[in-house]
Amino acid sequence: MAEIPPSILRFLALRAGGATHTSGLLACMAGVLSICAWLLGGPVMMISAFFAITLLLLLGPMVSSDMIMKLLRATELPRQNYPALFEMAALLSGRAGLGYTPRLYVLPGKGVNAITTGKDENTIIALSRDAIDGLSPRQLRAVLAHEIAHAWHNDTRILMMTDILYRATWTMAVFGMFMFFFDSHNPPVWLVIALGAAPSISFILQRAVIRDREFAADHGASDLLGGPEDLIDALTHIEQINCRTLRLIPYRSTEPPALLDTHPTIKARLEALHALPPVFTGDFFRQTKR
Repeated sequence: MAEIPPSILRFLALRAGGATHTSGLLACMAGVLSICAWLLGGPVMMISAFFAITLLLLLGPMVSSDMIMKLLRATELPRQNYPALFEMAALLSGRAGLGYTPRLYVLPGKGVNAITTGKDENTIIALSRDAIDGLSPRQLRAVLAHEIAHAWHNDTRILMMTDILYRATWTMAVFGMFMFFFDSHNPPVWLVIALGAAPSISFILQRAVIRDREFAADHGASDLLGGPEDLIDALTHIEQINCRTLRLIPYRSTEPPALLDTHPTIKARLEALHALPPVFTGDFFRQTKR
């Protein structure tokens, strides 16, 4: 990793940059898809591919947030048992100007984990049991702030776009390979290599988008909390909990390569948070009820 230039590390969101560059990464994914389409069918194929992608984006996600919760075996968190948690979510959502409060669910399984899915009033934040029971109120508030920042930044829509671009690239590349396999004419080697590499390049760019959105959500959480201190404390504690509870599970004992991971390393996230200045000195969370 040390041999890679810092500019590439920042572009691939392996290290935080000065600002989010999701649009640049999405443009690169679109460029990879355009090249695949052009190689297979010229401008007609390229226009058709982007027409299909635009249609999919307009139609929106095919799977609802409730269905995703069912697939994850998550259950809705009872408000009467966790009034403080729901109050935290409402305060943070108001601070972000969302106009709604995400519904809260609890995820099964060990380790501290949290996800955000859906959009607008259908947004759901799911927290693991270890997150709810194992974190202090300030740490849990920081985790909620990070997830609400995802909703604030419309990250669900962005990640859906990356998924569509990646799947379209993969489908087009595989379609091209099948065409070459059954075609009587031998394609140029460079064309086979280009189509074979396209899905991998698109996948790496997709993962970079996800990591970039994680850095942006950390920054957004700092804005909502009035500074990065609580999130720094939460991430440090989460790393300790997950190392203790998950390292014994075989499929988690080997971490994926950084290029393929969905989250930046804790070290990279902490470095980025330490570089952030305090946002304001007011005491937002100690406002008295009226």
